[in-house]
Amino acid sequence: MLEASVLKILNSSTKKINSKKLTKDYNIYTPDIVKKYKSTFKVLLKMTDDRNHTLYIMYGKVKKWYEDEKNLNIVMEKIHIKTKLGSYLSGGCGIEASLLANLTASGVFAYSIKYIKNFSPLALFCYLSWVTIYGITVLWREDNQVEMYNMFLEVLNELENKF
Repeated sequence: MLEASVLKILNSSTKKINSKKLTKDYNIYTPDIVKKYKSTFKVLLKMTDDRNHTLYIMYGKVKKWYEDEKNLNIVMEKIHIKTKLGSYLSGGCGIEASLLANLTASGVFAYSIKYIKNFSPLALFCYLSWVTIYGITVLWREDNQVEMYNMFLEVLNELENKF
């Protein structure tokens, strides 16, 4: 139905477009490569016990994975990766880090004046420890995501220059 309406619009225009181009299956391979990357990175990191060496090996693997894809559209892959990176880099944080900032702000501003005196020192220490540990975990995970997507962009730039 949708394809018929699109063809009607295209046929009425001055340009003639082959209908096979509309039915061609386009795919973004980055989500599949992310899954491969995460599982392979964990195994390699345990084997090498050196993060820099593991990243060097992973660069070659990611390059091979992208080269093995048949209908790779480098521009679309780069757009997909840049939108993922945008969520981590805009404002300096992703969704989870924003949640952390909200929790911290609500704890500091809402309870600082009225309830700080009612908190026992143990409860205050537990709250601050939890927020700190959660914050470090979130920022470490997001840093790994940014590192992974930047590697993907570098590989795609290299492949684009190669072709």
